[in-house]
Amino acid sequence: MEIIAGISLILNSVSWKEVTAAEPDVRSQVRAQIKQLAAASRADRTTAEQALLQLGPAILPLLPPPDLLESASVRVAIRRVRVRLEHDAAEQSLRPSTVTLAGNFSVEEIVREIEKQTGNSVSTAGLSKQQLSQRSTLKLENASFWSALGELESQNLAASFDKETGLLTLQSHEAKRSESVTTIDRSFWIEAWPLQSRRGIDDSETLLSTELRILCEPRLRPLFLTYRTNDFNLVRGDGDIRIGPFNTGASIEVPLGNGGREAGLALNFLSSMPLTKNASLNGKVNLLIAASEQPVSFRNLNLAKRVSRRRGGVTVTVHEVGYEGSRPEHHNARVRLQVSYDLGAHAFESHQTWVFHNRVYLVDPNGKQHSPNGGFTTLHQGDGSVAIEYRFEDLSSDPAEWDFVYVAPTLLINVEVPIALSRIPIVEPTPLKE
Repeated sequence: MEIIAGISLILNSVSWKEVTAAEPDVRSQVRAQIKQLAAASRADRTTAEQALLQLGPAILPLLPPPDLLESASVRVAIRRVRVRLEHDAAEQSLRPSTVTLAGNFSVEEIVREIEKQTGNSVSTAGLSKQQLSQRSTLKLENASFWSALGELESQNLAASFDKETGLLTLQSHEAKRSESVTTIDRSFWIEAWPLQSRRGIDDSETLLSTELRILCEPRLRPLFLTYRTNDFNLVRGDGDIRIGPFNTGASIEVPLGNGGREAGLALNFLSSMPLTKNASLNGKVNLLIAASEQPVSFRNLNLAKRVSRRRGGVTVTVHEVGYEGSRPEHHNARVRLQVSYDLGAHAFESHQTWVFHNRVYLVDPNGKQHSPNGGFTTLHQGDGSVAIEYRFEDLSSDPAEWDFVYVAPTLLINVEVPIALSRIPIVEPTPLKE
């Protein structure tokens, strides 16, 4: 009875109003099945665990943190359920967003409809009114996000991620996209540029180089890209010769930072055989992706101290709030918080720097967002958690009643992305200088 009462207390501490993924009847089912995980009968416990799994990833925000559960067996069961549901959610998040649209529309109408149907934001801030009013006739049925966006190329527009803001931005382009070779794999746009060839001094070998670009849908956020050079090879146009990498045996990791929804890598291959007009590129990369970014909001900064909010597998706790300065229009605030992931070891195993690129801001009574312009200090780094102090300076009014928002990815996923691009043009070689 004490175990069940403890579970009930934890369940009641969850802010159900913040859960939008599940209907009230689902919440009740989750409550009941978690209580059943403490049953005396093993059969009842197994049935409860299976029932939770059948409810699907939508219940992830409803699962209590394992470290708050007194019963070791219930804690282990909740961990098993979370791992399985997060795996299922990961697979779902990688499915491509789709667009169905038929008719004659302006560029602005197309972009807004793509945003509405896919949940991906596309900035048009750099386009003129004339460009936004250009019209196209489309007939799309369950087209992928990248395919739908590609339809705008007829208007001489192309999308790329802004390195400063990380926003996918639609802009004019002069270079012909036909120079590159592209493919779409799930939620990823993959593009390789023509192979540049350079011959050695004795003409016995040729170095072939290309740039590979991988773009994720904006709703996903890649944190790190890793690959091994030995996983890549070129296949000559006739298909009978495989060309290996120039720097064999290398393992490379690329942190992607704030604007990291676009990943780029340079590949080099060394060939001792005569070249053909084109070649195919095969290989794979791995991406650590932060999916399902959710705002964790604390209403009224003055009341946020020692308050925890939970989204999926992440918990954000505000430990301390302080204020400095009383001059008109020169108020300062500092917020100390801890971010913890239930199963964070795989996401924190080599680096934690991605956490510092999560969006953080205060919201004033007019709805304006204020970033931590005073910077931040890392107070603690552990296995699956990090404590940070953010500083907000020169605020226009007293922020005590402002809202504090921390945007956290609720799923951290390791994804293997296969690379298979055919008929990449080979540019004629030029001699290397000594």
